[in-house]
Amino acid sequence: MQGLLKIFNKKPLAPLLDDHNPEIQQVDDPDYVVIQLVYPGRVRYTPTVEVGDSVRKGQVIGKSRIGNCVCASISGTVVKMTSVWTAQSFHSPAVVIENDGAPTTEPTEVLGGPISTSDFETAMTRLRSAGVAPPWTLSGREYAEEEEEIPELPPVTTVIITGVRQETTIITSQLLLEQQSDKVAEGLGRIGTLLKGARVCLTAPESYRPWAEAKFAGLADVVFLPEHYTGRIEREVVSRCLGRRIPNRESYRFHGVAVLDVEYLLAMVDALDGLTPFVQKCLTISGTGIDPAVTVRFPLGSSIKHVLDSQGLQISDYTRPVVGGPMMGFAQYSELTPLTYNNGLHLIAEDVSPFDAMAPCINCGRCTRVCPVGIQVHLVNRIIEFGDLENARNLQPEACHECGLCANVCPAERPIVQLLHFCNHEMVHGERYNWITGDNL
Repeated sequence: MQGLLKIFNKKPLAPLLDDHNPEIQQVDDPDYVVIQLVYPGRVRYTPTVEVGDSVRKGQVIGKSRIGNCVCASISGTVVKMTSVWTAQSFHSPAVVIENDGAPTTEPTEVLGGPISTSDFETAMTRLRSAGVAPPWTLSGREYAEEEEEIPELPPVTTVIITGVRQETTIITSQLLLEQQSDKVAEGLGRIGTLLKGARVCLTAPESYRPWAEAKFAGLADVVFLPEHYTGRIEREVVSRCLGRRIPNRESYRFHGVAVLDVEYLLAMVDALDGLTPFVQKCLTISGTGIDPAVTVRFPLGSSIKHVLDSQGLQISDYTRPVVGGPMMGFAQYSELTPLTYNNGLHLIAEDVSPFDAMAPCINCGRCTRVCPVGIQVHLVNRIIEFGDLENARNLQPEACHECGLCANVCPAERPIVQLLHFCNHEMVHGERYNWITGDNL
């Protein structure tokens, strides 16, 4: 009976924030930080420190082959080189730094003062050394081996600055856009200097229209996004800005497009001005009973527990912490999971029903109707479930954004996104897993 009632139940496509605290709360330095060194598909760092080394906040502790750096977010001693499960659910080597209470390094000691943006290469070197990997250059993600050839990139023709996060429960970008608008405007101007001739777009909430049009006139084409989730999915927004689609498997950068969040735009300005390396990140805490939602600024590598403790929250009061948002986030099994470049922490307190692995698809078609790219989700999902990947290819599963809308409206609560993710992973990497028997093939 409960399953039948779900079919007729109407629920929002994605949760919204009823209220939020506009003030960004500063989280104190923790007793230790765990800073991961590998971000699959993005960047891979080689440590430049060893166990026993003393480091200062802002000091480089890892560097990629092409010079992108990660910096210590607290002063202390390197006590361990280890591997950890990250908030994105992959295993990564990491550096553990224990806080020793040493004073913070002066920015001039780390960065050496402001520099001009007129010299592109000098500016890029500064950004890399400050931990701000500019998206209009190579990230170093596939270039671990010295002999591996680094490909040529097409010139950047479009830069998209995101002043709106796609998850409706994450408000870091719009708070920064509103509260540091003068610095955002300055950053937009510097991008115009660095990337001459490139079109600059800025996304902003629809409710900001009169203010944003006046504030950023002449600096960027402002693209206004609605409050609802379906109008904010990043790949769809990029397509809207460009007037064409970029396939999901392909990097924006290899199509002459760079996408940068407002928070990183501000970090870019700070780095070029010699004020501070990128060692802190903003994150919105939302969820059951958290009203208003709160946004915090925390040192990179802080644990979930440390961030929650700073706001008087206990993870034991919730059944599931989700890093990211409720639509595309990752549920966590440990409160000690380190947070790095994460934007949201969504806490769920309701009872979670155990998943019924045999729940059948009832062909209601809700998943297909809600899909932003028009995939026949119910068909491709059933084909994947029974291992017929050759026929699944004909239904273009690679177009999936993994946005979670289909799973959110499914009355049978099937693992739709996971099956599509498996299918795409198999088609790209050839890794096989039998969902029926649970065996590796």
